[in-house]
Amino acid sequence: MLSQQRNLLLAIATALLIYVKSYLAIQEIEIFKESKSDAHPKTEAPPASEVPLGRPPRPIEVTPSESSVTDVPNAQNTPSTPNKPNIHTTSDTLNETENDLSPNGAFNGLLDLCKQTNWTEGLWVHCHSNCGEKKLSVCGGLNNARNRIQTCLRLAIDTGAGIIIPSATARNEENLVQTDDKTVCPNVFWDMEYLGEAMAEQCPQLKIRVCDDRSGIETVIEPEFRTYMQAAHSNTTFRELVRHTMEMDNMTFDDVTAATPAVVSFGDAYIGFNYMVAVELSTIRKALFKVLKFNQDLLDLSAQVLKSKELHQGAFIGVHLRGENDWPGGFGDVGSQMRAYTAEIQSIDASVSYDIKTVYASCGDASVIQTFRETLEPLGYTVHDKWTLLAGQNETLRKVESLMFDEKGIVEYQVMMEARFWMGVITSSFSSLIAYARTVDDPDDFFETYIFPNSSKSGLNRNYPEPMTVKGNSYTKLMVVNGVDIMEAFP
Repeated sequence: MLSQQRNLLLAIATALLIYVKSYLAIQEIEIFKESKSDAHPKTEAPPASEVPLGRPPRPIEVTPSESSVTDVPNAQNTPSTPNKPNIHTTSDTLNETENDLSPNGAFNGLLDLCKQTNWTEGLWVHCHSNCGEKKLSVCGGLNNARNRIQTCLRLAIDTGAGIIIPSATARNEENLVQTDDKTVCPNVFWDMEYLGEAMAEQCPQLKIRVCDDRSGIETVIEPEFRTYMQAAHSNTTFRELVRHTMEMDNMTFDDVTAATPAVVSFGDAYIGFNYMVAVELSTIRKALFKVLKFNQDLLDLSAQVLKSKELHQGAFIGVHLRGENDWPGGFGDVGSQMRAYTAEIQSIDASVSYDIKTVYASCGDASVIQTFRETLEPLGYTVHDKWTLLAGQNETLRKVESLMFDEKGIVEYQVMMEARFWMGVITSSFSSLIAYARTVDDPDDFFETYIFPNSSKSGLNRNYPEPMTVKGNSYTKLMVVNGVDIMEAFP
């Protein structure tokens, strides 16, 4: 009898102990839930590494190894290019590179696509926008030019040709609307070394030249210039255009060989390949986006900004404001942006159980940021920008100030990527690029899932039932504006 009572008491004690432990565990979880509760007053924002609900998944930024070759690995006759990025290597980044280039995932279908392509040795595709000193450059601003390069990669594969990466033009620093100023090689803005490494693994059949290098090529095939509003290409249509243009010149693909090379000089304004029509939104578009990374030197400057203690290891709200003198009012005036962003910032602040009072504003016009700062400070928020955060880092600030307008944008890019919460305006290609990059590895397409529902599209134009409002998921948001929708052919 005593033994039974003793066993009963032990069982009760054990049950009570389990209950207490479970209760404490539940309370610990509740503390970090991202919902406002009177029972759980706000605390100081924890560092990013300690937030269970975390930041949104983002693509890994890979730093190439020091042992890699000094130019595009599978390039032919590659000219030397200025402003080559310094390469920094750690064992971690090497492992990330190996994972990023692993054949196990077939690179979102890119490896198979290239295997199935009918390649013509000696044929090259050189895309441009009729800009620059030789009318062979891409222009239109940083991300319009980037779109042309990614599109050209897809068109070259469609044709079964090598690619000549074009030069790009910088903006006029005194008149930002003028995007066809001085000509620079593409490695000023993008990591050509990484592109070569990645494509050598993911599409080894594709040969790459850079910076308008047409050396040794005399035959030029020149299709009609494609304007902005003309239908974009999709599977096989560009190869057919090349074939038709060749026929007009009494040529065929068989006439092109390594000994008798030819270049397709394709002039195109923007958004030239429709991934939706090609059924490649979640495959080839994603693969090509990931191989075209920004210049690592500029991303390293971003890292200096991100080290600032004021940004709380990522526990801040990033905002991309477009209010520079090149920004059309019809794309969402800066006043409408500020009102929408202010409301959304307050909504985010109210939705979390910790204080998040730090805002990082990205804009090329410091006076616009100051206006935004004066709007938010009375509400209890601190607004930082690259100038305030680098004020005590004279050498880094000097480097940033010496950059061109679009180079400064790349410095801002990685800061926006690392923000726990972020918002921009959909009519800015830079904002759209950041939104895409922050969500590229999500299982569902960000735009189709969070931005486009309940909207309507006619031709290239998309209309929203509530324009000038902010839409998105918990971490990444865009102010929607009626107008051209580029996402079927972007980034």
